[in-house]
Amino acid sequence: QIRTKTISKFDDIEDCEGQQIRQQQQQRPQLLMNYHASFLHEVILQFLKSAPQAENRTEQIRQFWDGFVLFNPGLGHPNLEKQWKPTIEFLFSTGKPILFTAHSELDAERDASVLEELLAKW
Repeated sequence: QIRTKTISKFDDIEDCEGQQIRQQQQQRPQLLMNYHASFLHEVILQFLKSAPQAENRTEQIRQFWDGFVLFNPGLGHPNLEKQWKPTIEFLFSTGKPILFTAHSELDAERDASVLEELLAKW
């Protein structure tokens, strides 16, 4: 089973006297972050299995996220490189911003090498 968590920022604010104020939904800034302890292509596959049949499901999935952050994914690690390929190809296909972090300079260099190879084929 895929674990997921949605974090919503700015749900309630306090006024200068410490009273909580609930702002109108359309007026308040909002940040939603979804955390999935899984590969994105597995999350998408589960979504496709649970979603009702629709003509543009792939496009709906692409429009669901505004950008992507992969924290220390280890794309270039010999034991993980093949597992990441479907997710990275999907991310490239969205045309959305992608932010990668790395544990070390070596990790970043290996990740960059894998990304450059995949982008050259794209």
